[in-house]
Amino acid sequence: MKNDYNWRYYLVASVDVLGQKEAFKGIDHLPSDKKSQEKLIEAHKETVLFIEAFREGFRTYFETYLEDSESKVKVPEKKKAKFDELRKSALIKYQFFSDSMLASIPLETKECHANAVIGVYGVLGGCGGILMLSLSEKKAFRVGIDVGLGTELKNGDVYGPALIKAYKLESEVAKYPRIIIGSELINYLKNLSNKEEQFPGQDKEDIEACKIMADCCLKMIVTDLDGLPILDYLGDEFRNKFYNKIDNSQEILRKAYEFVEEEYNRQRDYGNNKLAFRYYLLHNYFRARSSKIG
Repeated sequence: MKNDYNWRYYLVASVDVLGQKEAFKGIDHLPSDKKSQEKLIEAHKETVLFIEAFREGFRTYFETYLEDSESKVKVPEKKKAKFDELRKSALIKYQFFSDSMLASIPLETKECHANAVIGVYGVLGGCGGILMLSLSEKKAFRVGIDVGLGTELKNGDVYGPALIKAYKLESEVAKYPRIIIGSELINYLKNLSNKEEQFPGQDKEDIEACKIMADCCLKMIVTDLDGLPILDYLGDEFRNKFYNKIDNSQEILRKAYEFVEEEYNRQRDYGNNKLAFRYYLLHNYFRARSSKIG
């Protein structure tokens, strides 16, 4: 039995794909006729195949970010080689269950902290990029991201208050398809931006690299209409740093906007006021940045 648990701070992103339960409504038995068979096939496409693609897409997006030979973050030329080396050493863990996912980054470091905040930056980029891709495929999800205490279980999964905080942001606070940023994550980024040491004896170059990455993260966070901080995945900072990694990004943005508008109109016409209001908020976010979409 494992008894040497190490409690430390983690960044955790809790992701929940929406609308999966509806696809299985009325499917209780194996198909007995052509109609029920077609219904199961369609549900399979809408759920199982999408979830598989979603999981693989997130891994691929993050790994591409780490393996990219040229960093898109501006750093002094003499520090660029070291910065890119750190970027590729960022550690992220995934936990998948049903239509949900947890992504985590350990924030405890002893020699260099830049790879931790580079991982944080990558998680933000992965969540925003995959949300846009999902919306273009007529699927939506919510995300809560925050920093908190956690430890690793025997199988390597992260467990503890950090998960609870991220999950509550996603399930209770987000309400509509968006990426909510927790207060502890913002405090962590501000501390880095203010060049606060993350461990005794942290060298100046590491502190400066942390500041560069923290400032990039903070520029991608804005205040939503309800006063809550969200990831601005349609904003200039995010688009300039991440959308160059997506083929046909402008077409994907257009399709995502069309889906959001269609879903808002559909839920409104159907009389589902709860969902209509949530998609109205998402539609409002897209409309506010419509000049960026084309």
